[in-house]
Amino acid sequence: MKLSKNFYLGLGILFAIDFAYSLFDERDTHNLFAWEVNIWVYRIYRLAIALLFIALYFKQKKEDSKIQ
Repeated sequence: MKLSKNFYLGLGILFAIDFAYSLFDERDTHNLFAWEVNIWVYRIYRLAIALLFIALYFKQKKEDSKIQ
């Protein structure tokens, strides 16, 4: 199933906002999948997902421009 490229961009932006918001969080740990992890592990996780979705957006945009 091919999702809209705008969907990937939207998710990438949401995860990037969540990453930026976590920079202002003063906790030392965060619950991630029912485990307590260091806040920096959580931040890297959120940043990696944001970058993945943004990269998927640009990849799909490049493929769409080749077709047209």
